[in-house]
Amino acid sequence: MPSKAKAIPYDTCTKKDLELPLPTNWPEDITYLTDHTYSNAVTPEQRSGLSRTRTDEMATWSRITPAQLKTFRDMVEIKFISDEKHPAKGQRGLFAAKHLEPDSFLCLYLGMVHTNAMTDTDPKSDYDLNLDGELGLSVDAGRSGNEARCCNDYRGIAERPNAEFRDCFVQVPCSKRSSGWKWERRVGIFVLSAGNAGRRKKGIAEGQEVLISYGKGFWEARRRLAEFRKDEVMLQIASLALDA
Repeated sequence: MPSKAKAIPYDTCTKKDLELPLPTNWPEDITYLTDHTYSNAVTPEQRSGLSRTRTDEMATWSRITPAQLKTFRDMVEIKFISDEKHPAKGQRGLFAAKHLEPDSFLCLYLGMVHTNAMTDTDPKSDYDLNLDGELGLSVDAGRSGNEARCCNDYRGIAERPNAEFRDCFVQVPCSKRSSGWKWERRVGIFVLSAGNAGRRKKGIAEGQEVLISYGKGFWEARRRLAEFRKDEVMLQIASLALDA
């Protein structure tokens, strides 16, 4: 079992240059990952499917190199939120460590890859993200993950998000390839593009919080759960997010 006090390298790689120390302000009760871990229910066929380019659209996805994965901490950092008006006051957020240009890759969304079967899904997790619907796989950062799990939804904080989830490929070690590497599907957080009118051409300023959209479906589910649990704090946060 991986320790919650140290980072985990790629599950198929022992190269030291791919390992990272724990980031500043990392939660002590969450296992830090430098790549996905996989549920025992994930089949070899599903895993290999993550390396296949099945559509023309997939061929256009960004390809993230090991060098980018090693240096992403120059881009973002975890901070505690002290703003009284922030809906996540006292919790963690993801912030720009320097000025971030439009379309910049920030970090991967890492966690435990699991099947979408009910028996392999944690219904209590707030960190479960679809990885590949066709393969029936999702990634859950509820108990283990990386900096991306600290990225907050923009609702109640800003008028709009400044970053987004995008599908991408990363280079991972593979002993079966002559090159020693292969491309495998991931989900990453990227700065939004400048847009056709260039309204987002400034990117994200140093020190500014990186904000994405969880989607209204997430907040609607949170509100239903809060009503069921009679959790007034959760209900208020979810309602404010939906009204934003």
